[in-house]
Amino acid sequence: MASNRKPGRSKSTKPEVKPEPRGRERKRLERKTSDTSQPLLPGSWHTNLIIFLLLTIATLALYAGDLRLGFFKIDDQQYVVNNPWIRGLSMENLRHILTTPYFVNYSPLHLLSYMLDYALAGLNAFAFHLSSNIWAGLVAGFVFLVALALTGRQTVAIAAGVLFVLHPAHVEAIAWISSRKDLVAAAFALPSLLAYLCYRQGGATAKRWYVVSVLLFLFAVAGKLSVATFPAVFLAYDLFIERRPLTRSLLDKVPFLVAAGMIALVVASAQPSTGVHPSPHGFLAALVQNLWLLTGFGTYVIYRTPFGSTSLLLQFISVAILIAIFVAPLLIGRRAPVATVLIYWILFTLIPSQVLSFAYPVADRYLFFPSVAAAVLIAWGVMTMGERLGRQGSIGAVILLLALGSMWARTTITYVSEWRDPRSVWYAASAKSSDPLVFYNLGWQYLDISAGLGKSARKPRPSEADLQRLASAIWKSDPRFPALLSEWSQGQRGGAIETEFQHHLRTLAQQGFDSALSAKGKHILPDLYLRRGLLLLDQDDLQGARREFLAAVDETSRSSFTEGRQEVLVNSYNNLGIVAWRQTNYSEALRWLRLAEEEQTRSGGNWVPDLTANRKRLEAIIATLSPQ
Repeated sequence: MASNRKPGRSKSTKPEVKPEPRGRERKRLERKTSDTSQPLLPGSWHTNLIIFLLLTIATLALYAGDLRLGFFKIDDQQYVVNNPWIRGLSMENLRHILTTPYFVNYSPLHLLSYMLDYALAGLNAFAFHLSSNIWAGLVAGFVFLVALALTGRQTVAIAAGVLFVLHPAHVEAIAWISSRKDLVAAAFALPSLLAYLCYRQGGATAKRWYVVSVLLFLFAVAGKLSVATFPAVFLAYDLFIERRPLTRSLLDKVPFLVAAGMIALVVASAQPSTGVHPSPHGFLAALVQNLWLLTGFGTYVIYRTPFGSTSLLLQFISVAILIAIFVAPLLIGRRAPVATVLIYWILFTLIPSQVLSFAYPVADRYLFFPSVAAAVLIAWGVMTMGERLGRQGSIGAVILLLALGSMWARTTITYVSEWRDPRSVWYAASAKSSDPLVFYNLGWQYLDISAGLGKSARKPRPSEADLQRLASAIWKSDPRFPALLSEWSQGQRGGAIETEFQHHLRTLAQQGFDSALSAKGKHILPDLYLRRGLLLLDQDDLQGARREFLAAVDETSRSSFTEGRQEVLVNSYNNLGIVAWRQTNYSEALRWLRLAEEEQTRSGGNWVPDLTANRKRLEAIIATLSPQ
């Protein structure tokens, strides 16, 4: 019997591969392939919305302990407390924020979030912390939606959202108001991915979703440049999940790259050089430490000791290992495309922190966005392996995730309590890190509190509640503690016991500064010498104070941070004038005060508000002493 089949083809033979279509035909086929009857987010929108809100509320509950932290001494003063551009929704403020770098950075959307907080509640630290917690909660909700879109499994998405809420690496980004940059960037980057996935589904609204995705990404990098590499994750999705042609995948990433490039140019022009050069070994060490911290079992601390230089051989070995780490996910690309995309998400989004900050390549706040992928990957991996083992395996997977979440929650709660310590977060950090800035900031905290005590305080007196909390932490076992509380309860200020307590605080400050100085190494820390001088000035050691202030002036000559250098110079000149004034060397005092005033005027700062008034007062004294 004759066959109707063409020669050379049997029933079991697969058809030959057709030539790859081009132009409009390729676009039509891509749209047809990507268009699916399955919704991007499985489940009813009511259920998904409820889960989104529950994750937001869970974040607010977990971080309720940070609402009374107040403003941090580092960065919060510049970004919020003393920032004139967030004080009012005016066109002038908006124009300045959108067009001008601020505090050696350019993150306009980050500053706009502060402007909104100030418009609603004024300079209220409680409101600013609550706002940061809400931003973090919204991100947690978006983590759930992204996990749902990538895996199509609601149980995995819920687990990922919960793990993200509990991750201990988030404490720094949430509790530190100035780190809201990471929250804002993530809050726009994640819906940008969701919009991109809607675009890839095709249909009549595909182009609109694409435009929305690009705009949301622009907002994200305007929040913080750290998400600049996120389009590489979109590319990984195209290549590993959709198996899309490389050329087409690259072409529609161009607008994302342009958006990131524009922000990057502005940021690069605003940020000073750290003076530290990156190295392959430094990259590898930072990557390994970051990956360990993403497991939730690391040591979480606000500053870590930077990595030192290494041998040339180790540099070559590090290059080889780095290449292997980035190539390895390709081996599982076809078998586990979702895992591959998530692994590259982690790797790609860790790159900016290495390129943009050489001095401190590892910081908890850098992990906020990569931890999204880590949470989804862990939830997906555990649930998938459990399901492969049957019902008992699924139950075991749930138990394992619950145990992991419990351990993370305990670490997070403990770390939040360290931020609430009356001695400051630096107290616990001093036992975790050998970085000189940890000891310096701890000493600075003790110095400022001591300067608010006594009858002639140089700083505003802390609240009685804060003083009692501090004294109970420092002097709880000291026999003088009841007498100190008795003095305060009777309204005494600068009493005998308070004077002894003040002396003890100054001793602790000196210990902190000494530890910072011994660990300083090549760090440029003009502020350290300035604070050491202030401590000696408070103790009436005028010669010692003068020596430290001069050392601060000398140290500023090596600093590339213009605004910080100017602030230290003005304060050092001013305090050198105070020292000379107390020594009744009025001509030298006037010279220093004039230098301070000139520097403050030239830089446009206002670090010593009464500087001009003091200079005029000194000139009047000199005039009365001059012969007529």
